[in-house]
Amino acid sequence: MIEFRIRDFLYPRRLLYWRWLLWRSQYYPRERLLSLQWKLLSRMLDHCFEHVPHYRNLFKRLGLKRSDFRRLEDLSKLPILSKDYLIEHHDEFKADNFERFRPRAIQTSGTTGSPLTVYWDSDSNVIEFTCMWRHFSWLGYRLGEPFLDIRSVVMDAPDGYKWNAKCRGLEMSSDIIDASNIGKYAELLRRYRVKLWRGHPAAIDALCRLLSDAGIDDVRPKCVFTASEAVLDHQRRFIEKWTGVPVCDNYGLKEHNVLITQCPQGGYHVAMEYGIVEIIKDDGTPARAGEEGRIVATGLHNKAFPLIRYDTMDYATPTDRACQCGRTLPLVESLTGRVDDRVLTADGKWVSGLHFAFFFPKGIKRAQILQKEKLALDIYIVPNPDFDEGTASFLRKELKRKVGEAMAIRIHTVEEVPYRSCGKFKFVINQMDEKPPK
Repeated sequence: MIEFRIRDFLYPRRLLYWRWLLWRSQYYPRERLLSLQWKLLSRMLDHCFEHVPHYRNLFKRLGLKRSDFRRLEDLSKLPILSKDYLIEHHDEFKADNFERFRPRAIQTSGTTGSPLTVYWDSDSNVIEFTCMWRHFSWLGYRLGEPFLDIRSVVMDAPDGYKWNAKCRGLEMSSDIIDASNIGKYAELLRRYRVKLWRGHPAAIDALCRLLSDAGIDDVRPKCVFTASEAVLDHQRRFIEKWTGVPVCDNYGLKEHNVLITQCPQGGYHVAMEYGIVEIIKDDGTPARAGEEGRIVATGLHNKAFPLIRYDTMDYATPTDRACQCGRTLPLVESLTGRVDDRVLTADGKWVSGLHFAFFFPKGIKRAQILQKEKLALDIYIVPNPDFDEGTASFLRKELKRKVGEAMAIRIHTVEEVPYRSCGKFKFVINQMDEKPPK
C-alpha cells in the first residue's frame, strides 16, 4: 500500500463536489454521462494545447488546431501512446506549470516489468479517492471504518504488519502468514475491528483458507475488494463461500487514467467520470460487443502529467447489456489482462507480486520471469543503455527477499522477451508441472 499522506487529498471543496456528483452520475442517462466526459476532456485538451510540451509538438506535427476537437470521437485523430514511448520521452509529458498541481512522484512497473515514474496531482488524487469511496459504498462501507490491505509483498515491519492511523488501514503481507501464526493475525483483525478487506485475490484467498482451517470464524469482513491481479474463479468461489459476501473486483492503473469497478451483482462498470476507455482490436478498430481488444485510456483529471490514448497493454471485452444493479455506467464483459502465473518458493509457498523488484532500477525496458524448476528463476531483460551489473545485482537481491535465498536467479539480456500468447504479454510464466491449488 502506497503511503497515505493527508495533504495529497485535503481539498475539502473538491472532495465534497465529487462526493455529491459521483453518487448521482452513476445513474445518469448515457447522453448525460457523455456530456460530462466531453466537458472534462475539453478542459484537459485546453490545458494540453497550452501547457504540455509533448502535446503542443504533437498537435503541431499533425496540423491539428484546438477547433478540430469538437466531440469525444475526435480523440481518434491522435495516435495511441505506448508505454515505451512514454518512458523514452518522459519529461515532455510534464506540464509547464507542473508544480502548480502539487505533483507526487510514484514508481510503477505494472505487470510489464518496465519501470516508469508517473505523477499524481491534486485533481487526480481527489477523483481517485472519491471513485474508490463510491466503489466501497456499493457494499455498505462507510468512510472511516477500518480496512485491511493484504498483498503478496515484501514488508519491512518488525511486527509483520503496519497500522496507518491516518487512513485507518491495517497492512499485511500474505507471504509471512501461515498456519503457525494465523492466530496472531486474526487477533489483529479483532483489535482494529476491520470491516473491509482489499488486496491481491491470491492473498485474500490464502488468508480465508488459513482462517477456515484454523476454525476462526469471528473475523469475517462485511465487504471484500480485489485489485492489482485478476481474481480467478476458484478464488472467488472460496472467498465468497467463507466470507458470505460477494467479491468486488477493481481494475485501475497508477497512471490514474482508467478505473473499472465491479458491483455486487457482478457487473464491471467503467468510471466514465474518471477517464475515457476505448477498447481497440489489434487491427486498430474499436471492438464491438463480445470482441476482445486492448484497453486504451485517457485520463480526465491529471494536469501535471496528462496521458491521452495511453495503451494499458491489458485486454477487455465490451458489452452492450445493462447491469441488474441499475447503474448506467457502461460495462465490460470481462477483463483478460493482468493474469500472471505465480512462483513456487523452496519452502512450498506460491507467491505473486514479483514486479515490486522492478520499480526502481534503471536500464530496464521490459522484463519477464520464467520458472521451469523449483529452485531457479530465469529473468529475461530487454535492456536500455543504463543497464549494468549493478542493476542485475539489485534485482537478484530484491527477488531473493521475496522468494528466498535458496532460489537461483539467472538474468539474461535479450532483444525481446521470449514468451507471448496470441500477442499478449505475461510478466510471469510458470512452466513447472506443479501448479497452484485450485
